[in-house]
Amino acid sequence: EVEPLNSEVESLNSEVEPLNSEVEPLNSEVESLNSEVEPLNSEVESLNSEVEPLNSEVEPLNSEVEPLNSEVESLNSEVEPLNSEVEPLNSEVELLNSKCPVEKLKS
Repeated sequence: EVEPLNSEVESLNSEVEPLNSEVEPLNSEVESLNSEVEPLNSEVESLNSEVEPLNSEVEPLNSEVEPLNSEVESLNSEVEPLNSEVEPLNSEVELLNSKCPVEKLKS
């Protein structure tokens, strides 16, 4: 009974050996890539530590800007009708200037 088992083990070993030879370079590549990733992780952590204080500075500024944006929108809505009133007046002034230029009035 042992002999067939030995034979089976040898057969399995012969199948596994080529696979092991494929796995070894892959393991090596993984180690190499990990060694490249470590400094990048460190750099990301460093950048994050720089960004966090900046974010905390930006948040209060955003809270100041939001009401100002609302105020600007409100003022824009007031300006639009005024522009609509001014445009015809400008056209009228141009028409009057073309009929009676200011230089003629000075003389």
